[in-house]
Amino acid sequence: MPNIVMTKVRDQHHEKDARAKILSFLTKLTEDDTSVGLHIEKMVQAADKRARTGRVDLGLRAVLYLLETGEAEKTYVYAGTWEHDEAIARAKSRVLRVNPVNGVAELIDVGAPKPALRAPQDRATPGHPAEPTRAPAPPVLVEREYRESDLVDELGLTPQLAAQLMAAATAEDILQLADTMENEWQSAALLGLAVGDAVHKIRQDLGFGADAEPENTADGAERTEDEELVRSLAHPASQMQFNPIDGADELRRAIEGQDFSAWRVFLHPEQRKYATRPYNGAFRLSGGAGTGKTVVLLHRANHLQQQNPQARILLTTFTRALAANLSRDLERLNPEVSLTDRLGEAGVQVRGIDALAASVRDRAMGDFGDIAQQVLGHRVDRGATYRPNSDGWKEAVQDVDTELPPEILHPTFFEAEYLQVILPQRLTTREAYLTVRRPGRGVALDRKKRAQVWSIVQHYRDTARALGRLSFAEVAEIGAAWLERERAVAGDGSGLADHVLVDEGQDLTPSHWKLLRAIVPVGPNDLFIAEDSHQRIYGHQVILSRYGIRIVGRSRRLTLNYRTTEQNLRFALGVLDGAEYQDSESGEEGLDGYRSARLGPRPVLRPAPTDAAQYDQAAELLREWDEQGVDPGTVAILVRTNKTAQLVRQRMDERGVETVLLTAAKRNESRPVVLTMNTAKGMEFSHVLLFDVSLSSMPLAWLTDRLAVEEANDLLLRERSLLYVAASRARDVLAVSWKGDASTLLSGAQSLGELG
Repeated sequence: MPNIVMTKVRDQHHEKDARAKILSFLTKLTEDDTSVGLHIEKMVQAADKRARTGRVDLGLRAVLYLLETGEAEKTYVYAGTWEHDEAIARAKSRVLRVNPVNGVAELIDVGAPKPALRAPQDRATPGHPAEPTRAPAPPVLVEREYRESDLVDELGLTPQLAAQLMAAATAEDILQLADTMENEWQSAALLGLAVGDAVHKIRQDLGFGADAEPENTADGAERTEDEELVRSLAHPASQMQFNPIDGADELRRAIEGQDFSAWRVFLHPEQRKYATRPYNGAFRLSGGAGTGKTVVLLHRANHLQQQNPQARILLTTFTRALAANLSRDLERLNPEVSLTDRLGEAGVQVRGIDALAASVRDRAMGDFGDIAQQVLGHRVDRGATYRPNSDGWKEAVQDVDTELPPEILHPTFFEAEYLQVILPQRLTTREAYLTVRRPGRGVALDRKKRAQVWSIVQHYRDTARALGRLSFAEVAEIGAAWLERERAVAGDGSGLADHVLVDEGQDLTPSHWKLLRAIVPVGPNDLFIAEDSHQRIYGHQVILSRYGIRIVGRSRRLTLNYRTTEQNLRFALGVLDGAEYQDSESGEEGLDGYRSARLGPRPVLRPAPTDAAQYDQAAELLREWDEQGVDPGTVAILVRTNKTAQLVRQRMDERGVETVLLTAAKRNESRPVVLTMNTAKGMEFSHVLLFDVSLSSMPLAWLTDRLAVEEANDLLLRERSLLYVAASRARDVLAVSWKGDASTLLSGAQSLGELG
């Protein structure tokens, strides 16, 4: 049975019926490549003697490269399907080879003219309409620290391409050139050059080693060209473009999942490194939206289980909906993955962090209520009802008479003080609170103010106890305390998991981190954390070392964006412009080096004078996208609040535009969706309208009303992050609307869009 290697081909999109035919063709090919019905034909006067084509149907032909590495061992590299004449032309003009400098497998067009700079709209296909003409971005001049010979001798680029790169005057010129590359490693190298990466860094990122002579086979014979090609297909940079298919199920997923939400199997070498490398302790992988942190996390979970099927692997994230998405994608990655619903059992368990805390509560049984004494100062009922961390503080502040100033006497301040100071330090008395350190809390409190703050905290706890309620953070903290006691009693340093992988780590509270630290003992590959400080939209900044998680020296950042276009990425980053962010070890979290693998149109800005006009424009835009042939299931309107989402849904209906209101991060396949920016976290869409990003609507004025400056600044930072998250949901086309004046949060991004 022949092996099949799939090739990632740019600009190729097939309708559902064509994909079914391609799947049928490749399935038959793996069963018997000598079947007459496949019409496998060797090309006459082809540049590569391995080139073949096969009949998919009367009009479509598949382009293949046959590698024969043994008496009965065949590998077909499937390089795409085109209309008959184009398929023949491609098969004759392209050579599959090993790059002599870097050892990467690549397809080289030896019959076409040199690549020319072109705009993205040249790539229109049925169902993927031409993109509007892009207004020129402010030019960024190229600062070179390399010679033309470095590009050829160190990176393995062709002399012609190296000459074009040396002639490029701006970073935009290089980005456009990268957009024409057929080979993914070339595109990645050019993207690195566009953002100023040194040649040696590009070599390192792509996994290029020292040049080596072809290795011999086991019997001492020199490898054949085909054997060298098969070997080179396993190179990390080759696997950005070429992926071996293991079985019929994987072949079906690869063919049927060609839309933008399909599972990514073509990992960048840097992603593959983080997914498989062992670490002597906790590791943090950061990166902007769309850089593939979650992809790495899922591949790592799969890798860890393949390495040890008996390993207890926990994969967790901030919400139940995001956990459901992780579970779905993990099964798409490997349908044979061993999943478990029981904490402490072999296999991969996927749980939201609060559901995980509930699992620990259930495991503790009656001890859970008893251990609460050391956390809250009183015993609790294990069957208590649970509530969000913000609930109850407004009432507590109103019920207790104090002399605290208005900027402290605010529910937001008390929620943060409780989550950041009181709960993780398990303070149960006023005396303890009067002397405790409050690291990271900007609002200073003298002894008198602390005493009054504690009176409100005690009232909050007394009320919750009387009503039989616990906050989610309290459940996590009590669970952590119980696990710590159990480990101390056992005396063997054991835990309930061998490996814990965390997604969206920037939104977890200190009690969440203490729970995870208690679940997995310190050791090799114990904690792998994916996070982005710029996407912190829920909690406060957390310093991991305070909770026994040390990542100094084991922290890296991804910078290549796979989701959005370069234009959308720049706009999203523009929202963050001027703000200062810190990572989970108090280091500065900058924006340098981020770039996208694709170009597209500039974001469209659509100001409106009134609410009604803004609704009219939104309905008009959705109709316009529909007329262009955009899949309606990949279109989203993102808004700030649930109330606005309901209004937009109603107003679109009144204007004859059907939409679906989403309240959880789940995919809809038939109509455009309306959802809040918070709900959209972890999702992506081809076309996005950010609706009502107005001065009067974002940031929400009541959020910071009468709040201390330090707390208000942090809330504004989270509002900015929320808008960044929303803007980065757009894969291809981004539009932004507002009424009256635009939000001040757009001040750094507006120049990167265009009126439309």
